[in-house]
Amino acid sequence: MKKLFFTLALIVSVLTLSAQKYTVTEKTTGNVVENGAMYYIYGEGSFNELIAEFIVTANEPVNLIGEKEEIQVVENTVNMLCLGSCYSPTVYVSPVVPFTTGHSEDFAMHYMAMGEISDVAGMEQIMKYHLYEEGDPDNKFTVNVTFKFSLDGIEDYSSAEVFSNAYPVPAKDVVNFDYNFTSSNNAEIAIYNMTGQEVMRNEINGIQGKASVNVSNLADGVYFYSLIVDGKTEKSNKLIIKK
Repeated sequence: MKKLFFTLALIVSVLTLSAQKYTVTEKTTGNVVENGAMYYIYGEGSFNELIAEFIVTANEPVNLIGEKEEIQVVENTVNMLCLGSCYSPTVYVSPVVPFTTGHSEDFAMHYMAMGEISDVAGMEQIMKYHLYEEGDPDNKFTVNVTFKFSLDGIEDYSSAEVFSNAYPVPAKDVVNFDYNFTSSNNAEIAIYNMTGQEVMRNEINGIQGKASVNVSNLADGVYFYSLIVDGKTEKSNKLIIKK
């Protein structure tokens, strides 16, 4: 089973809960995660698993409970919450994970497609993950995560329609998309920042050609783009802008 370790840094802030005995940071960057932060995890290609990874750190022993809350579920997928390694049965329990830490522990969320990626591509699995001290369930630390598979490298978003991935990579001032639709569609390209806020939307004219989007006004960073046809998101992928 192939694994995709794909963590996106979306919100960077200092925790304001002074009574909290632990902090949560992004595993790859070390950035502190704000309580209530929203993360969007996109998977590409033939990988059948997406993982959002964080680190829980405490300066003294603290008994913590981890919980997952399903907001929007996609059929034929499995979602797991892990404290420690997700590949060690002794530390993995779902949906509730009790553990004690006086140092640093992995805090990870795994989202797996049980069949073909094409069966769940474009669908969003929305989850809330909570941490709280044992005996104090009202004082929760929450991370919101949306998982979504796309078909990177496969230009057909349906049996006939073709829409390429963004190029060049990274983009500087202009990002391009090649498209070949079989009929006239109400098609648009929407670009979102890392908190999920739409920052740009452009119409696609005609049934064949190259759509060029001016991104010179956007700051350097990671974004996401979506092909929207007749109001429905058909394909989403990552977009990197670096000037």
